[in-house]
Amino acid sequence: MGVRGIAATLPSGAARRPVLLMALGSFTLGTDAFVISGVLPSVGKDLGVGVATAGLLITVFAAVYALAAPVLAVGTGSLDRRRVLVGSLGGFVAANLMAALAPDYTVMMIARVLAAFSAALYMPAASASAAAIVEPAERGRALTAVLGGLTLASALGVPIGTTIGSLADWRATFVFVAALSLVALAGIARALPAVPSAGVASLRDRAKAAALPGIPGILLGSVLTFCAMFVLYAYLAWFAQHTAGIQGGAVTWVYLVYGVCGVVSNQAAGWLIDRYPPQRVAMAATALLVPVLGLAVVLARTGGTGLVPAALLYLVVVLWSLIGWTVNPAQQKRLINAGGQHAPVVLSLSGSAVYSGQALGSLVGGLMLVHGATPLAVAALALQVLTLAVMALSVRSRRAGAAAAPESAQHDSVRAGGSRS
Repeated sequence: MGVRGIAATLPSGAARRPVLLMALGSFTLGTDAFVISGVLPSVGKDLGVGVATAGLLITVFAAVYALAAPVLAVGTGSLDRRRVLVGSLGGFVAANLMAALAPDYTVMMIARVLAAFSAALYMPAASASAAAIVEPAERGRALTAVLGGLTLASALGVPIGTTIGSLADWRATFVFVAALSLVALAGIARALPAVPSAGVASLRDRAKAAALPGIPGILLGSVLTFCAMFVLYAYLAWFAQHTAGIQGGAVTWVYLVYGVCGVVSNQAAGWLIDRYPPQRVAMAATALLVPVLGLAVVLARTGGTGLVPAALLYLVVVLWSLIGWTVNPAQQKRLINAGGQHAPVVLSLSGSAVYSGQALGSLVGGLMLVHGATPLAVAALALQVLTLAVMALSVRSRRAGAAAAPESAQHDSVRAGGSRS
């Protein structure tokens, strides 16, 4: 979703400004989560660790978010949402300033853990607040605007942050994120009214929702989707340098192309899942990503410097982003369909699945990276094939369950008729 897309989804009246500020907050959090990939080589060099070790900063952030989000949502469920938002953004400002001033890798890791806790606290509270302060007819638009900040972060926030890192220093990138967070904090504190909690699902309710028929397979598909993605995305700057000779400020263009294509893809995904079954969209995109990552393997094996490797890298990035970002909206629509009346609780599990995949993918990528670009690309390809297999099994089991339901109902009807006779 682009800037115009967010503007078009903003609600009317007094709620417009606070929703926009909460979207700025999610934009800031999304930028922080993704931008470290673009400055990772510089971070590792400055802190005296290898790129693979620096990549653990991505792994730990994602893992903490995945585990903390449901626990923090339940633990703060009785608190006023405005206080939660202001407190989480305050923690986020502190975490990014700590990262900017980190004298060593240990302090940097602590800063990333604090940032992950703050982000995990912010996003559920922002979604709940956006839904609470608007009219029922505008809730969908308000939620789309807040979540659209995350999408916009990949298109604008990451390239801007990467540019700042290349022109100044990677520490300046985290100062930039802290400054944006401070603006969002001050604005929300002034513009957002008190938002009493409407209650949240307990951990037991979430566990029950995760076990509903069809849900485990869909969630596993989401985990593997982002696992395959982040094997390569977490180390995209390193991969671009070692396969196409693109480094320094030129890496910004790689992230800009990836982000813009992701925004286009996200918009197209909404159109596709409104017209075709979401499982078909998810399966088609997952299957098409296999040959795209096959191209990445070819690039890793044959790349060098010059126009041809650079052109092939950009081709991979464009196709990878255009196709890849259609999967998650389709997966969320599948969760809504499978969850039925439990859809809101089921959807709350999606964030943990996504960040679990990011954590696993960046971890696998770091393990492969030390062996070279080819093993890194092969690992991404292998995980993509595994994702396709898991999704195919998930879709098949859902179809089998749907076919068995009428037969079971007919059998019960026959038994009931026999007992009456």
